[in-house]
Order: sequence, then structure tokens, then C-alpha cells
Amino acid sequence: MSDPEYGDIQLTRHFGIGVTVDEAPQRAKMDVDLLAQPGLYLRVERGDIVIADQVVYRITGYDPANCTLTLELIKDWRPGQKDDPNAETQP
Repeated sequence: MSDPEYGDIQLTRHFGIGVTVDEAPQRAKMDVDLLAQPGLYLRVERGDIVIADQVVYRITGYDPANCTLTLELIKDWRPGQKDDPNAETQP
């Protein structure tokens, strides 16, 4: 990305297994076309985009000039991240 305000969401596709989210920046942009790509494990729920059941991004805007959505990370269930359901709570 040329805009330093936004990072890139990076995924790895594991054939026969699924997709893992490798990088999930706080703010990102996504081409609208990606919502129709099979095999990326994306779904839209009430204005949020869930990626591979690991992260949730809120759609915060749309840029019609380049057909991109602007996104804000709101949940991160990946291992070791803030919403990891298996993380041990510290007293």
C-alpha cells in the first residue's frame, strides 16, 4: 500500500485445510471484488467482514474512485492476540 495510514491484510491459503490470517493491521483497505472471491473464507455480517473466522473488520467507508472499502479491526481471535479465546487471563 502506498498510504502509510493503512496496512495490508495478509492471508495464507492451506490447500485442503483453509486460510489463516498472518497479518491483521488496525486499519486496512480491501478491494470490493475480494468479497466475491471463492476460497477466501470471507463473510459479511451486519456491516462487518469476518475473515477466516479469525478476525473481524468493521466497514468504515467506501472509496468509489478505486472501489475499495476502508476497514477497522474490531476483533482478533488469532492465537496470542487480544481476543484469543484460549489465552490465559493474567491476575
